[in-house]
Amino acid sequence: MAIPIALSLLPGVALFTIFILVPLGVLVVTSFAQWSVLGLHFTGTANYGRLIHDSIFWKAFTNTALYAAVGILIQVPIGIAVGMILAQRIRGWRIFRAVLFTPVVISGAAFALIFANVYNASYGLLNWTLHLVGIGGRDWLFTVGTALPAVAGTYAFNIGFTMILVMTEVTAIPLDILEAAQVDGATRLQQQIKIVLPLLRHVIGTCVLLSLLSSLAFFDIVYILTSGGPNNATVTPHRLRLPAVHR
Repeated sequence: MAIPIALSLLPGVALFTIFILVPLGVLVVTSFAQWSVLGLHFTGTANYGRLIHDSIFWKAFTNTALYAAVGILIQVPIGIAVGMILAQRIRGWRIFRAVLFTPVVISGAAFALIFANVYNASYGLLNWTLHLVGIGGRDWLFTVGTALPAVAGTYAFNIGFTMILVMTEVTAIPLDILEAAQVDGATRLQQQIKIVLPLLRHVIGTCVLLSLLSSLAFFDIVYILTSGGPNNATVTPHRLRLPAVHR
């Protein structure tokens, strides 16, 4: 019995070893070395020492922490709220669902280009809207004070995946529970807050975890919008370039 089980697990173990364990091992080894196509020279902890004392690294670390906070505290709550609302089958809910889920199915580059046009200083939708209400626009992506909030806002808008997960979970809640609450006099809002929301705790935890992992790998949108600038205001760890160690 043990042999068939081991054989059934073998493909998964092999794939995990090839695509996870081996690259992770290579990453750990090369982090202690200076390497190129010409060879590999171990430098001990020199790479980590330079990283810790590099100001751009700490800026990238702070930005990543901000992106994670935006994802957990803004993106996920908005996605949950929108998912709960659309799960009630309001008028036009299919259209809203399709529009909000579009950023999930298109590439990050396409999503970033859409918002690059929204933030454009000359013809962007945001500046045009502000001019309508008598507020002057600005160059949102290439001003130090506004670049980071603009990029973070772009990330926060991508609520489609959370929305779909919440809608799916809401439809799985037995109607008997909500009908019993309605008979007891609970309003629609009370049903959503006191019954539906607590029943979503597991999917909410999943959404928070996925948002955290996504923020740690957040790169393509930043690269398309600002390339980490201006003056490293939006830089992520993926854009770090440290000088080589001289032996």
